[in-house]
Amino acid sequence: MRLHLALVGSLIGGSLLSGCSSTTAGPETIDPPLTDAVRWYFPPTAGNEWETVRPRAAGFDSVALAAALDWAGTQQSTAVVVLWRGRLVAERYWSGWTANTAGPWFSAGKTVTSALVTHLAAQGRLSLDAPARNQLGTGWSRAPLAEPSITIRHLLSMASGLDDSLTFVTPPGTRFYYNNPGYYQLFGVLERASGQTVPQLAESALFSRIGMSRTTAIPSTDTGEPGFIFRGSARDFARFGLLMLQNGRWNGAVVLQDSASLAQARRWSGTDNQSYGWLWWLNGGASHRLPGPYVLPTGTGPLFPAAPADLVAALGKDDKKLYLVPSRDLVVVRLGDRAPVSGGLSPAAVSSFDNAWWTRLTAAMQ
Repeated sequence: MRLHLALVGSLIGGSLLSGCSSTTAGPETIDPPLTDAVRWYFPPTAGNEWETVRPRAAGFDSVALAAALDWAGTQQSTAVVVLWRGRLVAERYWSGWTANTAGPWFSAGKTVTSALVTHLAAQGRLSLDAPARNQLGTGWSRAPLAEPSITIRHLLSMASGLDDSLTFVTPPGTRFYYNNPGYYQLFGVLERASGQTVPQLAESALFSRIGMSRTTAIPSTDTGEPGFIFRGSARDFARFGLLMLQNGRWNGAVVLQDSASLAQARRWSGTDNQSYGWLWWLNGGASHRLPGPYVLPTGTGPLFPAAPADLVAALGKDDKKLYLVPSRDLVVVRLGDRAPVSGGLSPAAVSSFDNAWWTRLTAAMQ
């Protein structure tokens, strides 16, 4: 059955699973009808084995999907992974990357932080609606009058009301502002609530539980505040995406507690940005606000018009991407450098790559 990998490649004029050898593929490639009866699959937490599925069984036209992957290769991509119900539909690597290569996820890793925060809240170690200073101490900000009102929920939704110097601008909860120094305060919340360092907590609560063996939390001082970024492989990021689609469950086992909060993280947080949840970007909103100054106007329509309306995304600098499409049971990862289609700037999260990529992926969907 492993020979199916070579067969798929010959049928579409280029392997969708390039980079996979007989040691990285699963025990078989399935070709089921596209029905709800097909079970979800969870790759083993040890080793490189991963079950695959033919594109048409996952609702893709093989030729159009191969063309989309070819295009991604022209856009400074180093890795693309596409999962359907946990199985590999497509996997491509460029520039010397392999399934084992790890790189920084930058702000796309904010979603990992979100998951860890809601996990600790479910365990009763913190309250999302309690003041952040319960963990951080008085004086963590430069807004002494507003500080008692700034909750962990506000930090998760980028609505603390503070600017990059942690100075008061507007009452908390009223205005979305993509504030990285504010976000970095969540690492202090995690450490004080858990009694562990962020790397220890992430490894014990998440990474080791689902086989994210190539993912680590590494120190970062990019914002001037102490914090971390997550670094891992495309497959590891896909594992995390699969866990999120299952609201914290892995092959029947509860990994991250409080599935309701994990789901809520991927819904509108109630700020003036209908396209943002708790450190997740949302595609279905009637309007959106992007990273930028407080005075940045609100745009109309969804973030990515070409993508499914229920798509949610983890988005990071230099076009680091994790997309979830619940209606299609899809996880899509793209790692690499800034895509040429994104222009000369290096956006913090959203870029023109997203819609250009989903224009091609949507065209490949049957």
